[in-house]
Amino acid sequence: MSFSFIHITDHHLSESESSLVRGFSPAHAFRAVMRHIAENAAPYADFLITTGDLVEPASNVAYRTLVHMLDVQGDSAEAPGPLRVSMEGLQAFPMYFLPGNHDDRNDFFLCLFPRTPPMPLMNLAFLHKGVQFICLDWGLQSKAIAHPETLDFLARSLEAGLPSIILMHHHLVSIGSRWLDGFVLDDERFWEIVSNRNVMGIFCGHVHITYDKVVEGIPVLGLRSTAFPLALQNEPLLCLLPPHYRFVTIQNDILTTRVFEVPL
Repeated sequence: MSFSFIHITDHHLSESESSLVRGFSPAHAFRAVMRHIAENAAPYADFLITTGDLVEPASNVAYRTLVHMLDVQGDSAEAPGPLRVSMEGLQAFPMYFLPGNHDDRNDFFLCLFPRTPPMPLMNLAFLHKGVQFICLDWGLQSKAIAHPETLDFLARSLEAGLPSIILMHHHLVSIGSRWLDGFVLDDERFWEIVSNRNVMGIFCGHVHITYDKVVEGIPVLGLRSTAFPLALQNEPLLCLLPPHYRFVTIQNDILTTRVFEVPL
């Protein structure tokens, strides 16, 4: 097995591309990231994954703006994708979508995946070249909630014994910020389920900060937002730093990553 994919997260796009958040343009930053991906990483990757908070505030119009920006091509796939997107040099590039806590589940499915009936928690999986990608949903709150159906889905998915990558919006580990660490899932059942399983890595968003941790022998990889980053401190603070995306390679059961920084 040998392939690569790209991880992005937390776009916080508005109903209009011209909308600003404290003077910052999430749409401009998102386009810059996608252009950098098209020019530097997409030729070497099989697909792109976003781990949620696609829009904020969530509305049907905001999702329609996202679909227009991505120039989604052809018939819609079932969730989580891939949809074929064409923007900033990408041409019908496969892209998978997870919702975040800011994403309205009904509008998310209606606008992106009309063939998939809306579900309150999007716990789904897909296969790529023998690797299982498990998409977990911890809900609409800032704090990750251990919903029984999410944990049950995870346990059933891992029973197959396939090499697996777990994708989610919320983060799972403390990163050294009092207010952000208050959102961590505080239920040990997750780690009991994944312990001693064939889990190659866990990819998260939510905190807008890039970090690499190892828990139970599993890499846990967070990522800076394509929108405004947050400062690693004890009180909320938006800061002006370049967006990140992560290029992930799987080669002979070994997972490696490289973080790209995108100048604005």
